[in-house]
Amino acid sequence: MVQKKSKKADITTQQIVLLIILIASFAVILFFIFRLNLGKTSAKEVCYNSVITRSSAVLPQDAIPLNCQTSYICISKDGTCEKMSGSREIKKVKTEDDIYNLLANEMADCWWMFGEGKVNYIGKEFIADRYCSICTQISFDDSIKEISDTGGSKIFANGEIDKKKLYEYLAKTNISDKKMSYLDYLTGVQDVKKIEESLASGNANFGKIYLDRHYAIVMGIASKVSAEGWAAAGAAAGTAVFPIVGTIIGGVVGYFGGPMIGTAIHGEAGNVYLSPTIIEADSEEYNSLQCASIKTLA
Repeated sequence: MVQKKSKKADITTQQIVLLIILIASFAVILFFIFRLNLGKTSAKEVCYNSVITRSSAVLPQDAIPLNCQTSYICISKDGTCEKMSGSREIKKVKTEDDIYNLLANEMADCWWMFGEGKVNYIGKEFIADRYCSICTQISFDDSIKEISDTGGSKIFANGEIDKKKLYEYLAKTNISDKKMSYLDYLTGVQDVKKIEESLASGNANFGKIYLDRHYAIVMGIASKVSAEGWAAAGAAAGTAVFPIVGTIIGGVVGYFGGPMIGTAIHGEAGNVYLSPTIIEADSEEYNSLQCASIKTLA
């Protein structure tokens, strides 16, 4: 009997030693994984996960907060940013297309983070409200004015970017992981002329981005009960796209001759969405969105 007890004790001791070795080995592996930043979840992925979880939750949506952070970037040619205040990531560019590509990717990421118009992450709202999200805040370094074309002429010497050129870039350039253009992905249309024609009917224009001002990439969602949303007509026309011009009146028509604010689409979730758009921070255009609240954290 004494020998049997001793044998059982030996087996138990071996198992404990083996378990300790396995735990230690696993801890070492985890240490190297974290050191290499493998499997690291980005802030954009955290936001996307919270949007999807909130939209599909059985619990009341107010019990599941969105975890979406606004990112802050400064676009620079020489890698400096004299205008940068606070903690901003410097994004270095060399060409005109580099700027458009950077802005296009930030807009596409914003649309993806909030469900691409396929999910309702505000719940069963009984109030006719609009909810906005500021995905990215953008500033421009003075060195952007030094970017030249192939002929050596300074492209942005006058300190502004023509938004029409940005939208033309969105129309002709495909997203790297999708077989569609940025414009198609963001607005549901393939030809920028459709937006241009709609703007022309209101004597409006694409507008400018001024390098000495601060901008935000904003998107939004309107509650289903909203009579206007951002496009009353859009809610009745499937995936049709409607430019938002000037101060919003009925979601479509604003003051004549004003710049386009963005495009509103009727998403698969049944809500009307403001697709990601670049708007000057704290401007008249931004205030005209009439956001009931901001669904991102500063």
